Amino acid sequence: MGQTVDEAHYVLYGKSLALSYFDHPPLVGWVHFIFQMLPFNSVVASRIPSLLISVWTSLLIYRYLLGKNVSERNSLLSVGILNLTPLFNSLSIALLPDTLLMPLTVLIIDRTEKLLLNSNFKNWLLLGAYLGLAGLSKYTAVVYILSLIIIFIFKKRFRDFLHLPLWTGVVTALFLVSPVLIWNLQNDFVSFKYQGSHVSSFDRNAFQSFISSLGIQMFSWGIGPFIVALWQHAVFAKSFRDLRTRFVSFVFLSVFLLFFIYISVSEVLLPHWMLIYFVMMVPVAYSQWLEKNSRPVWLWLSVGISALLSLALLFETAFKIFPAKATAPLYEGIYGWPEMIDQANEELNKIPSATKALAVMNWTLGSRALFYNSGRSDVFVLDKRFDQFDLWNPKNPEGYDFIVLVEASKKEEHLRYLECASLEPVGEKIATIKEVPVNHFLYYHCAKFLRLKD
Repeated sequence: MGQTVDEAHYVLYGKSLALSYFDHPPLVGWVHFIFQMLPFNSVVASRIPSLLISVWTSLLIYRYLLGKNVSERNSLLSVGILNLTPLFNSLSIALLPDTLLMPLTVLIIDRTEKLLLNSNFKNWLLLGAYLGLAGLSKYTAVVYILSLIIIFIFKKRFRDFLHLPLWTGVVTALFLVSPVLIWNLQNDFVSFKYQGSHVSSFDRNAFQSFISSLGIQMFSWGIGPFIVALWQHAVFAKSFRDLRTRFVSFVFLSVFLLFFIYISVSEVLLPHWMLIYFVMMVPVAYSQWLEKNSRPVWLWLSVGISALLSLALLFETAFKIFPAKATAPLYEGIYGWPEMIDQANEELNKIPSATKALAVMNWTLGSRALFYNSGRSDVFVLDKRFDQFDLWNPKNPEGYDFIVLVEASKKEEHLRYLECASLEPVGEKIATIKEVPVNHFLYYHCAKFLRLKD
């Protein structure tokens, strides 16, 4: 299977190393850079780190549950249930910034618990290192800091701020995130401004956005695990003062949950955005239910639907077991890109102009086009949004001859913005699975690009 939009975008990070990037901090790109050096094709190499991280995360959660006096059997079963959820399965294949936060979430919570028992150099250095790596992974890392502040206030640990170990941890974290700070200083803080606009904006249809986000998360994690996780969280909240060993994880998970509820009223949450909440809450919740042996039949039924969905998706991806007409939307935007880019370059080679390139009309197409083009020709993203592609290719597109790749289903939407000396169709490409079309692109020759219309 080919690269999804996000996968291709982050592999491009690895192919264009930098201190940071417009959309996200750099760690996902640095990891891709390392694995892209392996003797595999680029798509296969991009999938290896996510698989390793998911295994590591499962081991960390298993050990964490054992440390909470959960039996070996129930710890294994709880981790197994997490692995049966659709989204955890997906992020075991696709390396996103969120994938990197899976093990770091467990490590940060576990180290915070150890630190409250012993505020020594080792615990502060390790916590600082984990927080720094989280900051190198995604800007969502700020919620870890907020959680720590709440914990320290509640535990009245103000004296720690006067001790050297805490400040060694702070310095360690700042040192690790310094590439992000330096890059933003060099680029007028564009990344901070972009991410800040997400947090500060509100959708007029806030209730609809929240309901849509709820539905997406329920589907992504499975109805059963979704309900069990939230139900157990409510049980913890009811007995908040009696949590003791679970106090730290409860605060972290509560802050995560409240943060994403806040975001969901400003925009619809993407499936992976609540990962740091559910990756811990699902196994913690099921471990509690299993330890109490509470309604085991109902418990297994709650897992069954999400498990069947996960297995069906895995088998479909590997063997195409379902009718192609029904599954075609799943592969839209994924299949056929190498062939589409090959044909686009063939059309480009027919143009005699010295200033010529491929072009697409938005960043989602730009990620795949740039990934599969592999440097054979320049690729321009012709839109009015400033983003990572403007940093990768700062050339002025005016006067270029372009072969523009246009999604057939969005032909009118894309072409109405183009103003060229002349604009002519030169071909098309249809990618199929079992003779069913899943991707249909049109090629246009935009001679002497003038501007984008309003």
